[in-house]
Order: sequence, then C-alpha cells, then structure tokens
Amino acid sequence: MSSNDEGIEWLEIAVEVAGIDADLAADLLRQACPGGVAIQSASRFDHDSDSYVADGDAPALVCGYLPSGEDSERIRRSLRLAMRAAPLERPPRWRRVRRLREEPWRDSWKKHFGIQRHGRALVVKPSWTHYRLKGGDVVIEIDPGMAFGTGQHPTTAMCLRALEDQVRTGASVLDLGCGSGILAIAAVKLGARRVLALDVDPNAVRAARENAAANAVSDVIEVREGTLEAEVGPFDVIVANISGLTLERLAVPLARSLAPGGSLITSGFLDDAVAALSCTFEGVGLRVSVVRDGVWRAIIADS
Repeated sequence: MSSNDEGIEWLEIAVEVAGIDADLAADLLRQACPGGVAIQSASRFDHDSDSYVADGDAPALVCGYLPSGEDSERIRRSLRLAMRAAPLERPPRWRRVRRLREEPWRDSWKKHFGIQRHGRALVVKPSWTHYRLKGGDVVIEIDPGMAFGTGQHPTTAMCLRALEDQVRTGASVLDLGCGSGILAIAAVKLGARRVLALDVDPNAVRAARENAAANAVSDVIEVREGTLEAEVGPFDVIVANISGLTLERLAVPLARSLAPGGSLITSGFLDDAVAALSCTFEGVGLRVSVVRDGVWRAIIADS
C-alpha cells in the first residue's frame, strides 16, 4: 500500500461481520477502497503451538482505506447498501469512520497482521516484525499488499499444515490461486525443488513475485498470471485455496496434473460444499479425507 500524495487524508472504514463473511465483506470494500483492505480475525490461544491462531467462528473486523474527498460520503453510502444486499450470515456492524493522515494510514493496517505459527515448524511473519528463531523453525516472510494470503485465515492455515505433511524433499508443487505466494513459498522452504504459482489477479502475481524475492526463493518459484492448463504437470503436490465451485469445475485437469501417488490439497469452502466436492474428486479416481477448522473445511485427495 502506498501513495504519491504525502499530504492526503485517508478514511478508515471498518465493519464487523461474522468470521465466515469476512472474505465477502473484504471483496466489497476492495472494489471501492484504493488504499487497500485489511481483515482483523479474532484469535484464540493454541497451547499446542504456544501461539495465537485465527478463530474462524468468531467475528472479524474488515477495514478499508479510502481517500477523503467529495466522493467519499457517496462511496460509503454505496458500500452500506451493497453490504445490506449481500448474502451475509449476520448483519454487519459499522464502526465510526476514522480520519488518518498519510503516515498513520501507511502503518494502520499492519496492526492486523502479526507473527503466527502453523503446524510443527512453520512461522509466518510480516517483513516489518523481528522474530527470534527457535530450533527447527521454517520462517516465511510475507508482505501481502493487496493480495489474499497472510496465514491468518483458517483456509490458508489448513493448507500450510497440510503442506508440512505432504511436501517431501525434491517435490514438484503447483499453487493454484497463489494470492500473496505464501503457500508456494512454504512449499519451497519445506523442500520442494520446483513450484509453479498461478493466479488470475495481476495484483496477486506481483505480490507473489515480490514475496518470493524477499524469501530468496525466486529461482525455484515460477509465478504466472493465469489458471490451470492441460499441459502443466505432473506435480507431486497441488494446493488450491479457491472456491468450491471452481474446484469442482477443475477436478478433471487437477487429477490429470497429479503425479502417481501425489496429493491434492484444497480449501476455501464450507461444510455444505464437502459432499459434492468429495463425490467429484472420487469420481476422477482420488481418495478423499476431510479436515476441519471452525466453520471452514479442507479436502486432501490422494491419487
């Protein structure tokens, strides 16, 4: 997030929604807020990892950043109408708008993103935070920018934990819908020798390339704008943190892109999508197991 207008005044528009609605609310704000959007998920203390992890069942605070000006009031009214019409689980609760000068705005969204631990060894940290390594830590440094993927969302967290179980030294990995590149970077840090990261959003492609460079793994990760093509693969592991409907549509090419004995890690959907997705994956010859985190689900399907 940046601006060339050092004297500009920004508005922080914040809305509290059910955790399950955070992504939808963020998408609506993102369309109207050129300063970017941040999601502050509620956390719970996990004694196994000795750290705070996102609680997908709790409310979330979604903040958008909008330049102050003549149009700002109209845009805020439009956002309220759009949120009212959206299929949310619970009605949104709007917070009082805050006015920020340039420097406070630059740093205000950072408070929503701290250090997280996932699985046995993975540590996700923002670039501006110092962290004292513990023995065996695998550190991923992420500056998400406008792209999805900081590890805070339960679907990303489930994918990170599954990658830790599935990626072997020398593996080839496809990250479909790579967002910030967090999963692709994790795969390399866990031992993958080749990773292809795909996303249809140019902002995500740019963020993934920048994060790969920051983690010194650009020589292993190829980031492309686009989606799954018939000629890619085979891959030992495919991870896809995208919508259930998209996964159903891509089930055949996903299965064809898996190497024999490979694993497909999917997330980004709720329990109501599990039965249809499981049936679809089994129909293309994959063995299915389901992982749960709050209201969110992941499916790991083996060839």
